[in-house]
Amino acid sequence: MDIDLELFRVFREVAKIGSISKAAKKLFVSQSAVSQAIIQLENKIGGKLFDRSVRGVNLTVEGDVLFSHIDDAILLIENAQKKFAEMMELDSGIIKIGASDTICSLFLIPILEKFNNKHPNIRISVTNRITQESIELLKRAAVDIAFVNLPIEEDDLLDIMPVKTIHDCFVVGGQYKDLADKTMELGDLRNYPVLMLEKASNTRNQMDIFLMNKGVEVQPTIELGSLSLLSGFAKIGLGIAATIREDAQDLLDQHELRELKFNEKLPSRHIGLVRMRNVNLSFAAKAFIEEMDYNLKI
Repeated sequence: MDIDLELFRVFREVAKIGSISKAAKKLFVSQSAVSQAIIQLENKIGGKLFDRSVRGVNLTVEGDVLFSHIDDAILLIENAQKKFAEMMELDSGIIKIGASDTICSLFLIPILEKFNNKHPNIRISVTNRITQESIELLKRAAVDIAFVNLPIEEDDLLDIMPVKTIHDCFVVGGQYKDLADKTMELGDLRNYPVLMLEKASNTRNQMDIFLMNKGVEVQPTIELGSLSLLSGFAKIGLGIAATIREDAQDLLDQHELRELKFNEKLPSRHIGLVRMRNVNLSFAAKAFIEEMDYNLKI
């Protein structure tokens, strides 16, 4: 049975008020339009919904049962429409983001702060994972967008947009600070203890690929899970740390660490925003990307 929802809306108002004329005024339509809507609904549903009298209208037994269900159904629809409007106006919603702790500290935190101040009713969920794990979360729809260390393998399912340039580097502190006074060869790294991220991270993988392409194989003496730990260990003189300059910048500015110089130039890389291709994002996620893009341009 195909019945226009508007007929049920008219029926609901008449049932609540008990008067066709008063319902017409509330609905801003003519009394005849309301009467015709009720007649049309009764014809479609196959029975009388109201008993009419000079005092107004009263629900029939069947009409009362119908009203109890229709009232709840229309309330659900109205609440759904209200919720949709709130999400469209960014008065509610959620953004689910996948990102590593490094990307959070290097890039995301200030953008999240600005967005949260502007849209405090949007809930922000950040799942802390390395690059490959963040992409898997994205493909499983566990996150809306992911921020990863580029490059990553081409994938027809993904849209990838670079959002921030980062620079791999080697830093030293403590007893190894004087190494920064000269220009070294990458092969010289084999003569010193080297500190690197664990192999699972894309940053570590890209450094291994770079060194291998230069004919240099390095066996790290210490492998750690975060760049901040690498900087901390280098600061106290435990070895040469392979890190990202932007992460170590504060310690470099404070002269607690020094960056090594090499004859071979280390390439720059990017942090990238990744989303599923041809998958529509929520209003909140779209607004976040627009806000991020705006902040990157100013």
